[in-house]
Amino acid sequence: MSGISQQPLPKQINNGILSGPNAMPLKDLTSDNQESFAMNRSIFQKSYTKPIDLSIPQLTQTIIQRQSPGIQHGFNIQGGATVNQKKWIGGNRDSSQITKNRRVQSTGKILSNTGPQSFKNTSDNNTRIDALARVRGGGYMIPPKVTQRNVQPPPEIPTYYRIISAGNNAISNANIATGVLPGFYTYTPANVSGIPIKNNSNGFQRSYNILTIDKTSGEIVFRNFDIFANNAIDASANVTSMINYLSSLDTNKNVIIATFDEPSQSGGQAIPQRLITAIQNIGASSTFGAYNQSPTPGFLKYRSAYILVGSPGLGIGNGVQYYKGNATNDPNAFIELRIANLKGQNTKIYSSIPEYI
Repeated sequence: MSGISQQPLPKQINNGILSGPNAMPLKDLTSDNQESFAMNRSIFQKSYTKPIDLSIPQLTQTIIQRQSPGIQHGFNIQGGATVNQKKWIGGNRDSSQITKNRRVQSTGKILSNTGPQSFKNTSDNNTRIDALARVRGGGYMIPPKVTQRNVQPPPEIPTYYRIISAGNNAISNANIATGVLPGFYTYTPANVSGIPIKNNSNGFQRSYNILTIDKTSGEIVFRNFDIFANNAIDASANVTSMINYLSSLDTNKNVIIATFDEPSQSGGQAIPQRLITAIQNIGASSTFGAYNQSPTPGFLKYRSAYILVGSPGLGIGNGVQYYKGNATNDPNAFIELRIANLKGQNTKIYSSIPEYI
């Protein structure tokens, strides 16, 4: 008995062979679907009369039971019958009726006995042998958790980025030296020049350009902020927008800041200190700022080039920055930087040809 349901545990799950009295096993493939076996057994049970031993004198009056599908030859004699009594001939003796009677008798006798009962051979081992052959013939395969346990996944291919920053007077020189204009590019070893990353169908714009790379998904976002602007009002508004954008970035972002044309002024004045603080939070150095900054001058000259690779919350001086432009409007103020980025990691500096601060 099972411990929970208190129901007997099944010992025979082959319902094609049953052992109970009057059991009705599952039909095999050769059986019809018209309940022939059940109806024949029912006829047998309703008309069956136990056979009489005619060698024993009967005490009752002789009674001739006529037509009955459940009796051998369709009749029986009860009462004072003797072994020498004449054979009674009568009833329906058509071949079809005889066949039916024999079918009823055969079905009824077999399915009314105790012991294994089936519409198929009860000792047939072909099903077991076939199943065993299929299992053995199918072979065995070692599971992947075993075969692949020492197999390392293929190395992830990094995404390569090319960043070019240049002052206005160095744009033509940058174009000659690199073959492309300043901007953000993706490239491959087969295409080292790269494909420009654009924002709203535009490339680099004046002042500050920011590219963020998600460390998990690798998704990139490109934004432009013209803090130089044409007037003080627009410049102040753009400074605020850039500060808000940098402040909204989380630590799961790699941030690349690159300048174009003129990075040292905002509305005709030096860069506001609040913007310097926001950029230093990404990783810029403590000396980051404009050459005419007050009270402490920075290193950014008029129309110089600057690139910063960092991340939000990295802190002052913990990023990697590059600067070029030793004089105002320096014709050599351009920087080309190539980096590689793997998902889930910080950006790796791949190669560069800048001056480093």
